[in-house]
Amino acid sequence: MLISILSLIVGSLLLYFGAEWIIKGGVSISNKFGISKLVIGLTVVAFGTSLPELLVSLIAVFENSPSLAIGNVVGSNIANVGLVLGVSALIFPISINFASIRRDLFIYLCSCALFIVFVFDGRISRFEGAFFFIGLLFYLIVCIKNPTNDKSEDENKLEFSVLKSMMYVFAGIFALSFGADFFVDGAIYVARYFGISEVVIGMSIVALGTSLPELATSALAAFKKQSSISVGNIVGSNIFNILSILGITSLVRPIDSPTDILNFEMPVMVIYGFALIMIAKLPQPVHRISSALLLLSYFLFIYLLF
Repeated sequence: MLISILSLIVGSLLLYFGAEWIIKGGVSISNKFGISKLVIGLTVVAFGTSLPELLVSLIAVFENSPSLAIGNVVGSNIANVGLVLGVSALIFPISINFASIRRDLFIYLCSCALFIVFVFDGRISRFEGAFFFIGLLFYLIVCIKNPTNDKSEDENKLEFSVLKSMMYVFAGIFALSFGADFFVDGAIYVARYFGISEVVIGMSIVALGTSLPELATSALAAFKKQSSISVGNIVGSNIFNILSILGITSLVRPIDSPTDILNFEMPVMVIYGFALIMIAKLPQPVHRISSALLLLSYFLFIYLLF
């Protein structure tokens, strides 16, 4: 048991630092091309912080724990809004420009709807995975061809040489690979040791661990008054979690999904999506009461899971 706990801790640390290095390198490269900070948050940063979820889900499927992969995606999407946005906005002022993020929120809700439809038969097939992946490519093309821009974003830029940026990216990928392996091994053992459902472990411990990069990035971005990166990271990560992680994972191997998540976990994920829209339409920056409610509702969700 001690080894499993150490594995979870080491895995979390590697996931955190790996994602941070990828973000630093990716943001630096993107800044050299003059790309909007919101677009950077929705794509480069979101993909960088979603890599832990992708690696964890792939390893889980190869180790015959598909429920862990599904739980990881749903739990991470809930954690990104309830925990990441809740904590970030509670500590630092975050402004959400609804006009700038409206298209991406709509795409996210459409992705959730597809996810629910595909889970109804208890299996995400390779065909459905291909549909997700094509949706991801479409989303990336839309972001590149019609980039959204938040005029309130700060002009300070993180920028390294191309070589140093690439070194950050590759070092991050290396750390993420080992971190995901350590984390999944520890989580699966803990789940089986206590007789807890793997989907519950995926939505709580694993989702929390793989959401640490989003939490650290969004909180740090908010602290540096980069609300565009903070918000873009949350929304973009949720889109990538469904379209990229489920798409790629089910293309590699079809995923068997427990249909009982349609009764509680999936509705909570969708409710958080609508909550994002409501919060974005309220006076900005996000009020601390709203962020506190998000955080409390997330802890209630975790409590009800167990």
